[in-house]
Amino acid sequence: MNMKTAVESVFVGKDRQFNRRFLQMCGHYLAEPTACTPASGREKGQVENQVGNLRERLFTPRLRITSYEELNAWLLDRCVAYAKANRHPELTDQTIWQLFEAERAKLVPISSRFDGFRATQAALSKTCLVRFDNNKYPVAARAVGRPVSDDR
Repeated sequence: MNMKTAVESVFVGKDRQFNRRFLQMCGHYLAEPTACTPASGREKGQVENQVGNLRERLFTPRLRITSYEELNAWLLDRCVAYAKANRHPELTDQTIWQLFEAERAKLVPISSRFDGFRATQAALSKTCLVRFDNNKYPVAARAVGRPVSDDR
C-alpha cells in the first residue's frame, strides 16, 4: 500500500513514513500497515486479482438491490456460502469457514469506531469555492468572505 492519503514518504524497499492520522487509525483498529515494494506488480496484482475474481463471482449477473441493508445481507449470505463450500488455498484439508470458526474466538471486538474527523479553517473565494488539499469545493454563497471549516 502506497496511497498518498496514508504514506508521506517512500524509502528503500518497504520502508515508509506513514502519516500520523493513518497510524492513529491503524492503532485504533490494532492493525499494522504493510507497504508494497515499489515496482513490484506481483504484490498489488495479487490483491487486485482477488477483488476482480470476487466481483465477477458475486455480481454477475447484475443485482437489483433496493437498499444498503439488503445488499449487505445478500453479500453476507454469499460470502458465508462461499467460505463453507471452498477449501482454504494453503490449508487445503479445511474450508475457509472452518478456519474462520477456529479463529473467531481470538478476534478482538471493536469497542468504538475511529473518529476520522479533521477540521481545517479556510477562506472562501468570491466564486464560492474553497481550496482544500489542492482541490476546490463549492460552498454556499452565504459563506463568502467568512471562515469555513471542512469536516473530513
